[in-house]
Amino acid sequence: MTTTTAVTTTHEPALPVVGSSEDSSRVHGILTAYLQSKAVFTALQLGLFEKLEQRRYGIGELAGELGLEHRPTRALLVALTGLDLVRRDGDTYGNSPEASRYLVAAAPEYMGGFAQHQDSHFGHFDKLIEAVKENASLNQRVLKQGYRDQGAAAGEGREGTARLIQAMRVSSRLQADKLAKAAPLKGTDHVIDLGCGSGDYSIALARHNPELKVTSLDYPAVCDLVRANVAEAGVGDQITVQPADIMNDPWPETATVLLSHVLDGYGPERASHLIKRIYEHLPEGGRLLVHAHMPSLATGLFPYMFGLILLVNTEEGEVRDDEDILGWVREAGFSSVETSNVSLLSGLVVATK
Repeated sequence: MTTTTAVTTTHEPALPVVGSSEDSSRVHGILTAYLQSKAVFTALQLGLFEKLEQRRYGIGELAGELGLEHRPTRALLVALTGLDLVRRDGDTYGNSPEASRYLVAAAPEYMGGFAQHQDSHFGHFDKLIEAVKENASLNQRVLKQGYRDQGAAAGEGREGTARLIQAMRVSSRLQADKLAKAAPLKGTDHVIDLGCGSGDYSIALARHNPELKVTSLDYPAVCDLVRANVAEAGVGDQITVQPADIMNDPWPETATVLLSHVLDGYGPERASHLIKRIYEHLPEGGRLLVHAHMPSLATGLFPYMFGLILLVNTEEGEVRDDEDILGWVREAGFSSVETSNVSLLSGLVVATK
């Protein structure tokens, strides 16, 4: 039987540009961008934003509070002022609204865990040349067959799993609500979220679709963290969290499967295998939703950079653009495919059996 695949593209991709100057200043900005992230990582480690959230400080006074000398305190404050994360008024400094919202631990949208995770990448990226030359993961977080220790890198243990999931939450929150709005789930009563990560995509789908039931599958250690996130979100009556090896264990019956940021951790052989397994599991008319950092469908720069993170962390992982995924779903036998932009960071492929 011959299967014809119809592909509908609903987003015109545009290559993001960092800056717009035609002189050397754009390249200068790229070459010095590391200073920005490292300044924020350092401020978070020192508790600087916590202090400035309490009240405004002068340089000398803040230096005393942080146990620093005047000169490094001033250098850090000047850098953060340039990033508009700290604002100066006369001789005193305080947090900007953005810093108060995202960089103070008590804030609901705190991104400190994500920053800590990125700072760990920073250390690995000092040896990026080794990963590029040897085509080898530096921390062995994801092996060919999947995560080596339920999300933990070599030597991390369960604390590594928790740090990874916390970092995932920040990234997921930037995308989850947009995915829930973009996902064609009208009339759908059950979705399986394979490799659910932090559970935030499952949570967003449940919140946007009050009649929807979601089964969220991931490693046992990850599921322990997901259950807490689901309970905190108040959607426990809609979401069932189930430990599973998504490559091998059986799944509940469903007509809709979500893969959100799963395929990029695997090599093409394993990714293709998983899509074929989903195709065989779905009934006729069933749908697979693939949500990922697809550069051609996203609108930001990060999806183009993400492959370097995968190079450092995984044995075979790569950024999977829409053309990769379209090839796999065609090979599996899906009859029609639609693609669309979801967010600054991601795109969506919807394949129907």
